[in-house]
Amino acid sequence: MVDGKVCKATTSTKSTMRCYICGLTSKDFNDLSKKSNVKPESLEFGLSILHARIRLFENLLHLAYKLPIKKCRLTTEDEKAIAEQTKLNIQQNFKTKLGLIVDTPKPGYGNSNDGNTSRRIFTDPSLAAEITHIDQNLIYRFKLILETISSGHQIKKS
Repeated sequence: MVDGKVCKATTSTKSTMRCYICGLTSKDFNDLSKKSNVKPESLEFGLSILHARIRLFENLLHLAYKLPIKKCRLTTEDEKAIAEQTKLNIQQNFKTKLGLIVDTPKPGYGNSNDGNTSRRIFTDPSLAAEITHIDQNLIYRFKLILETISSGHQIKKS
């Protein structure tokens, strides 16, 4: 399986913060007035399913951290403290219930969220929902999307 790092290297994408397909950053993705130019030659590697699985897991984690506040942007110190405490509780629950260390920095190469961690989370949506307090149905639907993407079959729209 080709991962994001290999795709970035083969397409000469210098920054790890840029998409290897269109060259945009996350800041650019949020600006809907900017139009991305997809480089057709970068699509020959396909989309990294592993990358999608890890990023989807990280998005669920960050959503769970902010769930008690119900705000996307944390502006006050109280909100930041609540989110940090929620993060610590979720990390502790993942460690005790699944033996997983999640969302902690690793020296030299990002954080502890990897393919094995995300695979185990999506294997049991009910336990993931219990730990994160995110709706089990949402986690299950994300699991189905990931399984559909990785199946390699043509998918009919309905």
